[in-house]
Amino acid sequence: QNHQNHYGELVAMDRSLGTLRQGLRNLEIADNTLVWFCSDNGGLAQFGPETFAGLRGHKGNVYEGGLRVPAIIEWPAQIEPRVSKFPACTMDIFPTISQIVQLDQTEMLMPQDGVSLLDMLDNETLSRSKPIGFHYQKQLALIEGDWKLLTTDAPAGQFELYNLANDPNETQNLSESQPEQFQRMQRC
Repeated sequence: QNHQNHYGELVAMDRSLGTLRQGLRNLEIADNTLVWFCSDNGGLAQFGPETFAGLRGHKGNVYEGGLRVPAIIEWPAQIEPRVSKFPACTMDIFPTISQIVQLDQTEMLMPQDGVSLLDMLDNETLSRSKPIGFHYQKQLALIEGDWKLLTTDAPAGQFELYNLANDPNETQNLSESQPEQFQRMQRC
């Protein structure tokens, strides 16, 4: 029953997004309209590992299975369709849109946690200029390049370090074998 309801919600959402996209085409504004879709944090444990791509964790924690989500940015006049592995987050939406509409920097609150993805849309080889931070209840995570520092209990002060490029499933805590990287990220 849970699976039926979950998949029914996905079908309804897909149908609604299709209706929106068809409406944009009917109005002849689809090519110059940016549509940004992303899920909220993580997969649902009760539906099994397929909802979080087999990664460690699930919705409600800061392991990759609880953070990674699908996202689609469609803007036919500006973006060539492709799959990207560029690390991004919902905090990047506002900086990206504000750059697109050329919002004056004096109008923005600072600091901003996210970065504009506009340049990345044309050049996948760019690197992210700011780390991505997450905070959920007592849990914290910081992703900087290939490295991820996390704790599932911040008051206890027990942190873990992972290299996501080599270990996306977060199976090898490198906090002891990579002490310089571990200490550098703890200072962030």
